[in-house]
Amino acid sequence: MPDNTNKKQEISYGIFTWGPCILHLKISEDFHKLLLEEALASRVKELDYREKLAGVIKEEYMFRKKEIFLPWIAQILGVYDEAFQKHKNLRYKPEDKPNYLLSSLWVNFMKKHEFNPPHDHSDELSFVIFLDVPPEISKEQEAYDGRSGGPGSLGFLYGEGNRQAITYQSVKPTNRDMFIFPAWVKHYVAPFYSDVTRISVAGNVANSVQLKDMKKYNEAKKKYAGPKE
Repeated sequence: MPDNTNKKQEISYGIFTWGPCILHLKISEDFHKLLLEEALASRVKELDYREKLAGVIKEEYMFRKKEIFLPWIAQILGVYDEAFQKHKNLRYKPEDKPNYLLSSLWVNFMKKHEFNPPHDHSDELSFVIFLDVPPEISKEQEAYDGRSGGPGSLGFLYGEGNRQAITYQSVKPTNRDMFIFPAWVKHYVAPFYSDVTRISVAGNVANSVQLKDMKKYNEAKKKYAGPKE
């Protein structure tokens, strides 16, 4: 009788997709340049937005003209839709595409010791884009010995915290990184300790256009017909 005790089994397996769909991508250099220019201009205008936000950050400003970003953001949201279909293992494309509305957009000038506690947002989707990440923060992260994401990290939380499951993700953002996620997903930003300023943009997206905003939305969409890339 042959001895098969050391014979390797051929085992095929699959893994269930679980949890929220979070997309990471790099924005274009043109989009990055426009965002940074408008972020600095909004800072000069001092369009304070702190009363609507959870962050322990002294400089958070509403963008003065968020409509000019519609072409770039609309294209990126199309990519998110494709990723979401794959995430849900959909074998068909939904007949009705979401009619997204950029409901809010603001810029964060984050300095040492400042942070964003765990929180979530309203609407359907949220996103964050990192415009200027000083190298000093990367050096802090390299020197960090702990098990979390470390100084300046962006974290996402989901689930009940069982140690046998992955219930959080931490990332170390760099320039032009963009993360898109369901608005209900709790997230946080850890503080850093270097005497520098990190610039990031955040926004919320609704999946339908309210009647009172329809005219303004259509006018903006027509005016800014497409990115010049």
